[in-house]
Amino acid sequence: MKKRYIWTVVSCFIVIVLVLVSCGQETTEDKEDGIVKGEEPKFGGTLRVAYTPDQFSLDPPLLSGAADILVVHQCYESLTERNPDWTLRPLLAKSWQANDSLTQWTFELERGVKFSHGKEMTSEDVVYSFDRLFEIESPFASVISMVEDVVAVGDYTVRFDLSSPTAFLPDLISRYHCKITPSDVDPERLSTETFGTGPFIVTEHVLGERTVMKKNPDYWWEGYPYLDEVIFFYFTEPETRAEALKAGTVDAIMNMAIPSIQTIEADPNCKVSLIPSAMQMNMLFNVNEPPFDNVLVRKAIQAATDREAILEGALFGNGGVAYDHPIVPTDPHFNEDCKPPEYNIELAKDLLNQAGYPDGIDITLYTSSLGPPLVEMATVMKEKAESAGIRIDVQVMPEAGYWSEVWMVKPFCCSYWGGRIPDEAFSIQFLSTADWNETGYVNTRVDELILQARSQLELADRQKSYGEVQCIIIDEVPKIIPVFMPILHGMRNNVMGLEAKPHGDPWCRYIWLHD
Repeated sequence: MKKRYIWTVVSCFIVIVLVLVSCGQETTEDKEDGIVKGEEPKFGGTLRVAYTPDQFSLDPPLLSGAADILVVHQCYESLTERNPDWTLRPLLAKSWQANDSLTQWTFELERGVKFSHGKEMTSEDVVYSFDRLFEIESPFASVISMVEDVVAVGDYTVRFDLSSPTAFLPDLISRYHCKITPSDVDPERLSTETFGTGPFIVTEHVLGERTVMKKNPDYWWEGYPYLDEVIFFYFTEPETRAEALKAGTVDAIMNMAIPSIQTIEADPNCKVSLIPSAMQMNMLFNVNEPPFDNVLVRKAIQAATDREAILEGALFGNGGVAYDHPIVPTDPHFNEDCKPPEYNIELAKDLLNQAGYPDGIDITLYTSSLGPPLVEMATVMKEKAESAGIRIDVQVMPEAGYWSEVWMVKPFCCSYWGGRIPDEAFSIQFLSTADWNETGYVNTRVDELILQARSQLELADRQKSYGEVQCIIIDEVPKIIPVFMPILHGMRNNVMGLEAKPHGDPWCRYIWLHD
Protein backbone atom coordinates (compact mmCIF):
# COMPACT_ATOMS: atom_id res chain seq x y z
CA MET A 1 0.00 0.00 0.00
CA LYS A 2 1.61 3.25 -1.15
CA LYS A 3 -0.35 6.43 -0.87
CA ARG A 4 0.70 10.03 -0.32
CA TYR A 5 -1.81 11.72 1.94
CA ILE A 6 -2.89 15.35 1.70
CA TRP A 7 -2.61 17.00 5.10
CA THR A 8 -5.61 17.80 7.21
CA VAL A 9 -5.40 21.50 8.06
CA VAL A 10 -4.82 22.10 11.74
CA SER A 11 -6.55 25.46 11.88
CA CYS A 12 -5.32 26.93 15.12
CA PHE A 13 -6.62 30.38 14.27
CA ILE A 14 -10.14 28.92 14.04
CA VAL A 15 -9.67 27.29 17.42
CA ILE A 16 -8.77 30.66 18.92
CA VAL A 17 -11.88 32.32 17.53
CA LEU A 18 -14.01 29.50 18.91
CA VAL A 19 -12.58 29.52 22.40
CA LEU A 20 -12.87 33.28 22.76
CA VAL A 21 -16.64 32.89 22.48
CA SER A 22 -18.41 31.20 25.37
CA CYS A 23 -18.69 27.50 24.63
CA GLY A 24 -21.93 27.03 26.52
CA GLN A 25 -23.89 26.28 23.36
CA GLU A 26 -22.47 22.77 23.06
CA THR A 27 -23.61 20.13 25.54
CA THR A 28 -22.76 16.50 26.17
CA GLU A 29 -25.68 15.54 23.96
CA ASP A 30 -23.75 16.95 20.99
CA LYS A 31 -20.65 14.94 21.79
CA GLU A 32 -21.21 11.80 19.77
CA ASP A 33 -18.38 9.97 18.10
CA GLY A 34 -17.64 6.54 16.75
CA ILE A 35 -21.22 5.89 15.65
CA VAL A 36 -21.58 3.82 12.50
CA LYS A 37 -24.30 5.31 10.32
CA GLY A 38 -27.36 3.10 10.08
CA GLU A 39 -26.34 0.80 12.93
CA GLU A 40 -27.33 0.94 16.57
CA PRO A 41 -24.32 0.51 18.87
CA LYS A 42 -24.49 -2.58 21.06
CA PHE A 43 -23.70 -2.75 24.75
CA GLY A 44 -21.53 -5.33 26.47
CA GLY A 45 -18.45 -7.38 25.77
CA THR A 46 -14.70 -7.21 26.42
CA LEU A 47 -12.26 -5.43 24.14
CA ARG A 48 -8.75 -6.90 24.14
CA VAL A 49 -6.09 -4.44 22.98
CA ALA A 50 -2.43 -5.07 22.11
CA TYR A 51 -0.02 -2.28 22.98
CA THR A 52 3.61 -1.43 23.66
CA PRO A 53 4.74 -2.20 27.25
CA ASP A 54 6.44 1.09 28.15
CA GLN A 55 5.04 2.00 31.60
CA PHE A 56 5.97 4.09 34.61
CA SER A 57 3.02 5.63 36.47
CA LEU A 58 -0.71 6.25 36.08
CA ASP A 59 -0.46 9.56 37.94
CA PRO A 60 -1.75 12.11 35.37
CA PRO A 61 0.68 15.01 35.97
CA LEU A 62 3.65 12.66 35.74
CA LEU A 63 2.65 10.70 32.64
CA SER A 64 5.36 9.83 30.13
CA GLY A 65 4.93 6.23 29.00
CA ALA A 66 2.65 5.69 25.99
CA ALA A 67 0.81 2.78 27.63
CA ASP A 68 0.16 4.81 30.78
CA ILE A 69 -1.21 7.70 28.74
CA LEU A 70 -3.59 5.36 26.92
CA VAL A 71 -4.90 3.90 30.20
CA VAL A 72 -5.35 7.31 31.81
CA HIS A 73 -7.34 8.54 28.78
CA GLN A 74 -9.96 5.91 29.56
CA CYS A 75 -10.19 6.55 33.30
CA TYR A 76 -9.75 10.31 33.78
CA GLU A 77 -11.07 13.40 32.01
CA SER A 78 -10.01 17.00 31.43
CA LEU A 79 -12.02 20.19 31.48
CA THR A 80 -12.02 20.30 27.66
CA GLU A 81 -11.49 17.77 24.90
CA ARG A 82 -10.38 17.97 21.29
CA ASN A 83 -12.70 17.05 18.46
CA PRO A 84 -11.23 15.10 15.53
CA ASP A 85 -11.03 18.41 13.60
CA TRP A 86 -9.00 19.96 16.44
CA THR A 87 -11.74 22.30 17.63
CA LEU A 88 -12.60 22.10 21.30
CA ARG A 89 -15.66 20.75 23.00
CA PRO A 90 -16.79 20.86 26.63
CA LEU A 91 -16.09 17.90 28.87
CA LEU A 92 -15.89 18.40 32.65
CA ALA A 93 -16.28 22.12 31.96
CA LYS A 94 -19.57 22.86 30.22
CA SER A 95 -18.55 26.39 29.19
CA TRP A 96 -15.71 28.90 29.47
CA GLN A 97 -15.09 32.58 28.90
CA ALA A 98 -12.08 34.91 28.89
CA ASN A 99 -11.90 38.50 30.00
CA ASP A 100 -11.08 41.17 27.41
CA SER A 101 -7.34 41.09 28.14
CA LEU A 102 -7.09 37.26 28.03
CA THR A 103 -5.52 37.25 31.48
CA GLN A 104 -8.40 35.46 33.18
CA TRP A 105 -10.33 32.40 32.05
CA THR A 106 -13.46 31.28 33.89
CA PHE A 107 -14.81 27.74 33.54
CA GLU A 108 -18.27 26.52 34.55
CA LEU A 109 -18.22 22.87 35.58
CA GLU A 110 -20.67 20.08 34.92
CA ARG A 111 -22.73 19.23 38.01
CA GLY A 112 -23.40 15.81 39.42
CA VAL A 113 -20.17 14.29 38.08
CA LYS A 114 -18.63 11.72 40.42
CA PHE A 115 -15.19 10.24 40.68
CA SER A 116 -15.08 6.46 40.53
CA HIS A 117 -14.75 6.18 44.34
CA GLY A 118 -17.94 8.21 44.87
CA LYS A 119 -16.80 11.77 45.58
CA GLU A 120 -18.59 14.50 43.61
CA MET A 121 -16.29 16.56 41.43
CA THR A 122 -16.30 20.25 42.36
CA SER A 123 -14.06 23.25 41.87
CA GLU A 124 -11.87 22.19 44.80
CA ASP A 125 -10.75 19.15 42.80
CA VAL A 126 -9.86 21.30 39.78
CA VAL A 127 -7.85 23.66 42.00
CA TYR A 128 -6.18 20.70 43.68
CA SER A 129 -5.28 19.05 40.36
CA PHE A 130 -3.58 22.14 38.92
CA ASP A 131 -1.90 23.16 42.18
CA ARG A 132 -0.45 19.67 42.44
CA LEU A 133 0.66 19.72 38.79
CA PHE A 134 2.89 22.68 39.62
CA GLU A 135 3.94 21.46 43.09
CA ILE A 136 5.29 18.13 41.84
CA GLU A 137 6.90 19.83 38.81
CA SER A 138 4.99 18.02 36.10
CA PRO A 139 6.73 18.13 32.70
CA PHE A 140 3.68 20.07 31.51
CA ALA A 141 4.15 22.85 34.08
CA SER A 142 6.47 24.77 31.74
CA VAL A 143 3.84 24.70 28.97
CA ILE A 144 1.23 26.40 31.18
CA SER A 145 3.70 28.48 33.16
CA MET A 146 1.54 31.55 32.50
CA VAL A 147 -0.98 30.22 35.07
CA GLU A 148 -0.38 32.17 38.28
CA ASP A 149 -3.36 30.97 40.29
CA VAL A 150 -6.40 28.70 40.02
CA VAL A 151 -9.28 29.96 42.16
CA ALA A 152 -12.54 28.29 43.19
CA VAL A 153 -15.09 31.05 42.65
CA GLY A 154 -17.93 28.76 43.68
CA ASP A 155 -18.55 25.02 43.97
CA TYR A 156 -18.85 24.72 40.20
CA THR A 157 -16.90 27.74 38.91
CA VAL A 158 -13.11 27.95 38.51
CA ARG A 159 -11.02 30.93 37.44
CA PHE A 160 -7.51 30.74 36.01
CA ASP A 161 -5.46 33.90 36.63
CA LEU A 162 -2.62 34.34 34.13
CA SER A 163 0.61 36.31 34.26
CA SER A 164 0.31 37.23 30.57
CA PRO A 165 -2.43 37.21 27.93
CA THR A 166 -2.99 33.72 26.50
CA ALA A 167 -5.52 32.73 23.89
CA PHE A 168 -4.64 29.03 23.96
CA LEU A 169 -5.44 28.06 27.56
CA PRO A 170 -8.64 26.05 26.92
CA ASP A 171 -6.80 23.94 24.37
CA LEU A 172 -3.66 23.49 26.48
CA ILE A 173 -5.58 22.14 29.47
CA SER A 174 -7.20 19.45 27.33
CA ARG A 175 -3.92 17.52 27.46
CA TYR A 176 -3.41 14.30 29.41
CA HIS A 177 -1.30 15.90 32.15
CA CYS A 178 -4.29 18.08 33.02
CA LYS A 179 -6.73 15.31 33.92
CA ILE A 180 -8.76 16.13 37.01
CA THR A 181 -7.98 14.04 40.09
CA PRO A 182 -9.90 13.97 43.39
CA SER A 183 -8.62 16.01 46.31
CA ASP A 184 -9.40 13.36 48.95
CA VAL A 185 -7.23 10.47 47.70
CA ASP A 186 -3.69 9.82 48.94
CA PRO A 187 -1.55 10.83 45.92
CA GLU A 188 0.74 7.86 46.56
CA ARG A 189 -2.06 5.63 45.29
CA LEU A 190 -2.31 7.43 41.95
CA SER A 191 0.69 5.69 40.41
CA THR A 192 -0.99 2.27 40.29
CA GLU A 193 -4.73 2.96 40.79
CA THR A 194 -7.26 5.20 39.08
CA PHE A 195 -9.86 7.50 40.66
CA GLY A 196 -11.13 9.47 37.68
CA THR A 197 -14.47 10.60 36.32
CA GLY A 198 -13.97 8.61 33.13
CA PRO A 199 -15.93 5.69 31.67
CA PHE A 200 -13.59 2.96 32.96
CA ILE A 201 -11.92 1.98 36.23
CA VAL A 202 -8.66 0.03 36.54
CA THR A 203 -9.24 -3.19 38.48
CA GLU A 204 -5.91 -4.89 37.75
CA HIS A 205 -2.58 -3.41 36.69
CA VAL A 206 0.40 -5.71 36.15
CA LEU A 207 3.38 -3.80 34.76
CA GLY A 208 4.58 -5.16 31.45
CA GLU A 209 1.76 -7.71 31.23
CA ARG A 210 -1.79 -6.34 31.31
CA THR A 211 -4.17 -3.69 32.57
CA VAL A 212 -7.81 -4.61 33.17
CA MET A 213 -10.50 -1.91 33.21
CA LYS A 214 -14.17 -2.35 34.10
CA LYS A 215 -17.04 -0.13 33.03
CA ASN A 216 -17.73 2.71 35.46
CA PRO A 217 -21.34 2.02 36.57
CA ASP A 218 -21.82 5.64 37.67
CA TYR A 219 -20.36 7.32 34.58
CA TRP A 220 -21.94 10.76 34.25
CA TRP A 221 -22.22 10.85 30.46
CA GLU A 222 -25.47 9.06 29.75
CA GLY A 223 -25.30 6.27 27.19
CA TYR A 224 -21.57 5.57 27.47
CA PRO A 225 -19.50 3.45 27.49
CA TYR A 226 -20.74 0.51 25.45
CA LEU A 227 -18.13 -2.01 26.56
CA ASP A 228 -18.24 -3.85 29.90
CA GLU A 229 -14.50 -4.34 30.03
CA VAL A 230 -11.26 -3.33 28.31
CA ILE A 231 -8.00 -5.26 28.71
CA PHE A 232 -4.66 -3.96 27.46
CA PHE A 233 -2.11 -6.71 26.82
CA TYR A 234 1.49 -5.54 26.47
CA PHE A 235 3.68 -7.11 23.76
CA THR A 236 7.31 -6.13 23.26
CA GLU A 237 7.42 -6.45 19.45
CA PRO A 238 5.13 -4.98 16.76
CA GLU A 239 5.26 -8.27 14.84
CA THR A 240 3.93 -10.12 17.89
CA ARG A 241 1.10 -7.61 18.22
CA ALA A 242 0.17 -8.09 14.55
CA GLU A 243 0.18 -11.89 14.83
CA ALA A 244 -2.00 -11.73 17.95
CA LEU A 245 -4.54 -9.63 16.06
CA LYS A 246 -4.65 -11.97 13.08
CA ALA A 247 -5.02 -14.97 15.38
CA GLY A 248 -7.92 -13.35 17.22
CA THR A 249 -6.02 -13.37 20.52
CA VAL A 250 -6.67 -9.62 20.69
CA ASP A 251 -9.34 -7.46 19.07
CA ALA A 252 -7.31 -4.35 18.29
CA ILE A 253 -3.87 -2.77 18.08
CA MET A 254 -3.96 0.90 18.99
CA ASN A 255 -1.30 3.09 17.37
CA MET A 256 -0.21 0.19 15.20
CA ALA A 257 3.21 0.10 13.56
CA ILE A 258 3.27 1.21 9.92
CA PRO A 259 5.01 -1.98 8.69
CA SER A 260 2.03 -4.00 9.98
CA ILE A 261 -0.43 -2.34 7.57
CA GLN A 262 0.00 -4.75 4.67
CA THR A 263 -0.22 -7.94 6.72
CA ILE A 264 -3.30 -6.74 8.62
CA GLU A 265 -5.10 -5.47 5.52
CA ALA A 266 -4.41 -8.78 3.79
CA ASP A 267 -6.26 -10.67 6.52
CA PRO A 268 -9.98 -10.96 5.69
CA ASN A 269 -10.90 -10.83 9.38
CA CYS A 270 -9.12 -7.54 10.04
CA LYS A 271 -9.23 -3.89 9.00
CA VAL A 272 -7.14 -0.74 9.41
CA SER A 273 -8.19 2.83 10.28
CA LEU A 274 -5.63 5.43 9.14
CA ILE A 275 -5.64 9.23 9.01
CA PRO A 276 -2.97 11.91 8.34
CA SER A 277 -1.69 13.72 11.40
CA ALA A 278 0.90 16.13 12.70
CA MET A 279 2.66 13.36 14.64
CA GLN A 280 6.36 13.90 14.07
CA MET A 281 9.24 11.45 14.01
CA ASN A 282 12.54 12.85 15.30
CA MET A 283 16.25 12.20 15.43
CA LEU A 284 17.38 14.44 18.25
CA PHE A 285 20.78 15.69 19.31
CA ASN A 286 21.94 16.59 22.77
CA VAL A 287 23.36 19.94 21.67
CA ASN A 288 25.51 20.16 24.80
CA GLU A 289 27.49 16.95 24.16
CA PRO A 290 30.24 16.51 21.55
CA PRO A 291 30.22 16.15 18.64
CA PHE A 292 26.64 17.46 18.54
CA ASP A 293 27.56 20.67 20.36
CA ASN A 294 29.10 21.69 17.03
CA VAL A 295 26.34 23.18 14.88
CA LEU A 296 28.30 22.37 11.71
CA VAL A 297 28.11 18.67 12.56
CA ARG A 298 24.37 19.00 13.04
CA LYS A 299 24.06 20.89 9.75
CA ALA A 300 26.06 18.16 7.98
CA ILE A 301 23.67 15.49 9.25
CA GLN A 302 20.75 17.70 8.22
CA ALA A 303 22.15 17.97 4.67
CA ALA A 304 22.61 14.18 4.58
CA THR A 305 18.95 13.57 5.50
CA ASP A 306 16.95 12.23 2.57
CA ARG A 307 13.41 13.05 3.69
CA GLU A 308 11.71 11.50 0.68
CA ALA A 309 13.64 8.27 1.18
CA ILE A 310 12.60 8.15 4.83
CA LEU A 311 8.98 8.81 3.86
CA GLU A 312 9.04 5.89 1.44
CA GLY A 313 11.31 3.54 3.38
CA ALA A 314 9.84 4.03 6.86
CA LEU A 315 6.25 5.06 6.15
CA PHE A 316 5.66 3.41 2.76
CA GLY A 317 4.61 6.82 1.46
CA ASN A 318 1.93 7.25 4.14
CA GLY A 319 2.48 10.67 5.65
CA GLY A 320 4.33 13.79 4.63
CA VAL A 321 7.74 15.43 4.58
CA ALA A 322 8.66 17.60 7.58
CA TYR A 323 11.24 20.36 7.79
CA ASP A 324 12.86 20.02 11.23
CA HIS A 325 10.07 21.78 13.12
CA PRO A 326 6.60 20.59 14.23
CA ILE A 327 4.36 22.68 11.93
CA VAL A 328 2.71 20.82 9.05
CA PRO A 329 2.74 22.56 5.64
CA THR A 330 -1.04 23.09 5.61
CA ASP A 331 -1.07 24.88 8.96
CA PRO A 332 -1.57 28.63 8.37
CA HIS A 333 1.47 29.26 10.60
CA PHE A 334 3.81 27.30 8.31
CA ASN A 335 6.64 29.42 6.90
CA GLU A 336 7.16 28.48 3.26
CA ASP A 337 10.29 30.67 3.05
CA CYS A 338 12.33 28.67 5.55
CA LYS A 339 13.29 25.09 4.76
CA PRO A 340 16.38 22.98 5.40
CA PRO A 341 18.60 22.07 2.44
CA GLU A 342 17.49 19.25 0.20
CA TYR A 343 19.45 16.01 0.39
CA ASN A 344 22.96 17.08 -0.62
CA ILE A 345 25.92 14.78 -0.03
CA GLU A 346 28.54 17.30 -1.23
CA LEU A 347 27.18 19.97 1.11
CA ALA A 348 27.27 17.47 3.99
CA LYS A 349 30.91 16.62 3.23
CA ASP A 350 31.86 20.30 3.09
CA LEU A 351 30.13 21.03 6.40
CA LEU A 352 31.87 18.06 8.04
CA ASN A 353 35.21 19.33 6.76
CA GLN A 354 34.47 22.79 8.20
CA ALA A 355 33.55 21.12 11.50
CA GLY A 356 36.96 19.46 11.67
CA TYR A 357 36.06 16.01 10.35
CA PRO A 358 37.69 15.81 6.90
CA ASP A 359 37.71 11.99 7.06
CA GLY A 360 34.11 11.68 8.15
CA ILE A 361 32.60 10.94 11.52
CA ASP A 362 31.40 7.90 13.49
CA ILE A 363 28.24 8.34 15.57
CA THR A 364 25.64 6.11 17.26
CA LEU A 365 21.91 6.52 16.78
CA TYR A 366 19.68 4.83 19.37
CA THR A 367 16.19 3.74 18.38
CA SER A 368 13.41 1.27 19.19
CA SER A 369 10.29 -0.36 17.73
CA LEU A 370 7.92 1.61 19.97
CA GLY A 371 5.07 1.93 17.48
CA PRO A 372 6.16 4.52 14.93
CA PRO A 373 8.75 3.07 12.52
CA LEU A 374 11.72 4.63 14.30
CA VAL A 375 13.98 1.68 13.51
CA GLU A 376 13.16 1.96 9.81
CA MET A 377 13.79 5.72 9.90
CA ALA A 378 17.19 5.18 11.53
CA THR A 379 18.07 2.47 9.00
CA VAL A 380 17.31 4.71 6.02
CA MET A 381 19.22 7.56 7.65
CA LYS A 382 22.27 5.31 8.07
CA GLU A 383 22.17 4.18 4.43
CA LYS A 384 21.68 7.64 2.91
CA ALA A 385 24.24 9.44 5.11
CA GLU A 386 27.07 6.96 4.63
CA SER A 387 28.28 8.38 1.32
CA ALA A 388 28.79 11.75 3.06
CA GLY A 389 31.23 10.14 5.49
CA ILE A 390 28.64 10.07 8.27
CA ARG A 391 28.98 6.54 9.60
CA ILE A 392 26.00 5.73 11.81
CA ASP A 393 25.88 2.74 14.11
CA VAL A 394 22.16 2.05 14.69
CA GLN A 395 21.47 0.56 18.10
CA VAL A 396 17.98 -0.93 18.50
CA MET A 397 16.97 -0.77 22.16
CA PRO A 398 14.15 -2.66 23.94
CA GLU A 399 10.75 -0.95 24.00
CA ALA A 400 10.45 -1.37 27.77
CA GLY A 401 12.45 1.36 29.47
CA TYR A 402 13.24 3.31 26.30
CA TRP A 403 11.80 6.57 27.64
CA SER A 404 13.71 6.30 30.92
CA GLU A 405 17.01 4.79 29.79
CA VAL A 406 17.54 6.15 26.27
CA TRP A 407 15.41 9.24 25.57
CA MET A 408 17.05 12.38 26.97
CA VAL A 409 19.93 10.14 28.13
CA LYS A 410 21.76 9.16 24.94
CA PRO A 411 23.24 12.03 22.88
CA PHE A 412 21.66 10.98 19.55
CA CYS A 413 18.40 9.05 19.59
CA CYS A 414 14.96 8.75 18.05
CA SER A 415 11.67 9.95 19.49
CA TYR A 416 8.23 10.99 18.35
CA TRP A 417 5.61 13.55 19.35
CA GLY A 418 1.87 13.64 18.82
CA GLY A 419 0.40 16.56 16.91
CA ARG A 420 -0.10 19.74 18.89
CA ILE A 421 -1.14 23.34 18.29
CA PRO A 422 1.90 25.57 17.58
CA ASP A 423 2.11 27.04 21.08
CA GLU A 424 2.22 23.65 22.77
CA ALA A 425 4.38 22.05 20.09
CA PHE A 426 7.09 24.71 20.38
CA SER A 427 6.74 25.21 24.14
CA ILE A 428 7.13 21.59 25.17
CA GLN A 429 10.05 20.86 22.81
CA PHE A 430 12.00 24.08 22.34
CA LEU A 431 11.30 26.45 25.23
CA SER A 432 14.54 26.58 27.22
CA THR A 433 12.69 26.06 30.53
CA ALA A 434 10.67 23.06 29.31
CA ASP A 435 11.22 19.83 31.23
CA TRP A 436 10.85 17.88 27.99
CA ASN A 437 13.22 20.03 25.97
CA GLU A 438 14.81 16.80 24.75
CA THR A 439 17.80 18.42 23.05
CA GLY A 440 18.91 20.83 25.79
CA TYR A 441 18.53 23.61 23.24
CA VAL A 442 18.53 27.20 24.53
CA ASN A 443 17.80 30.27 22.43
CA THR A 444 16.50 33.39 24.15
CA ARG A 445 14.98 34.75 20.94
CA VAL A 446 12.99 31.53 20.46
CA ASP A 447 11.76 31.80 24.05
CA GLU A 448 10.71 35.40 23.47
CA LEU A 449 8.84 34.60 20.26
CA ILE A 450 6.96 31.62 21.74
CA LEU A 451 5.75 33.70 24.68
CA GLN A 452 4.93 36.63 22.40
CA ALA A 453 2.71 34.52 20.14
CA ARG A 454 0.49 33.46 23.03
CA SER A 455 -1.10 36.90 23.24
CA GLN A 456 -1.35 37.55 19.49
CA LEU A 457 -4.95 37.27 18.27
CA GLU A 458 -4.26 38.23 14.67
CA LEU A 459 -3.15 35.39 12.43
CA ALA A 460 -0.66 37.65 10.60
CA ASP A 461 1.08 38.47 13.89
CA ARG A 462 1.36 34.82 14.91
CA GLN A 463 2.59 33.90 11.45
CA LYS A 464 5.44 36.36 11.86
CA SER A 465 6.38 35.08 15.33
CA TYR A 466 6.11 31.38 14.57
CA GLY A 467 7.68 31.92 11.14
CA GLU A 468 10.82 33.33 12.75
CA VAL A 469 10.92 30.46 15.24
CA GLN A 470 10.86 27.98 12.35
CA CYS A 471 13.75 29.75 10.60
CA ILE A 472 15.90 29.78 13.74
CA ILE A 473 15.27 26.13 14.55
CA ILE A 474 16.00 25.02 10.98
CA ASP A 475 19.24 27.01 11.00
CA GLU A 476 20.46 25.77 14.39
CA VAL A 477 19.25 22.16 13.97
CA PRO A 478 18.66 20.92 17.53
CA LYS A 479 16.89 17.94 15.96
CA ILE A 480 16.03 16.39 12.63
CA ILE A 481 12.29 16.07 12.00
CA PRO A 482 12.15 14.41 8.57
CA VAL A 483 8.53 13.23 8.35
CA PHE A 484 5.03 13.44 9.78
CA MET A 485 3.37 10.08 10.20
CA PRO A 486 -0.30 9.06 10.13
CA ILE A 487 -2.28 7.72 13.07
CA LEU A 488 -3.48 4.17 12.54
CA HIS A 489 -5.21 1.38 14.41
CA GLY A 490 -5.64 -2.26 13.39
CA MET A 491 -8.68 -4.24 14.51
CA ARG A 492 -10.90 -7.22 13.95
CA ASN A 493 -13.87 -6.62 11.67
CA ASN A 494 -16.37 -6.68 14.55
CA VAL A 495 -14.73 -3.74 16.35
CA MET A 496 -16.74 -0.59 15.74
CA GLY A 497 -16.15 3.03 16.76
CA LEU A 498 -12.35 2.79 16.91
CA GLU A 499 -11.43 5.45 14.38
CA ALA A 500 -8.00 7.00 13.86
CA LYS A 501 -8.02 10.72 14.69
CA PRO A 502 -5.40 13.37 13.88
CA HIS A 503 -4.72 14.15 17.55
CA GLY A 504 -3.95 10.49 18.20
CA ASP A 505 -6.06 9.96 21.33
CA PRO A 506 -8.20 6.76 21.10
CA TRP A 507 -11.15 6.83 23.51
CA CYS A 508 -12.71 3.50 24.46
CA ARG A 509 -15.98 5.18 25.49
CA TYR A 510 -17.09 5.10 21.85
CA ILE A 511 -16.02 1.55 20.96
CA TRP A 512 -18.49 -1.32 20.66
CA LEU A 513 -18.45 -4.86 19.37
CA HIS A 514 -20.64 -6.03 16.52
CA ASP A 515 -22.27 -9.43 16.81
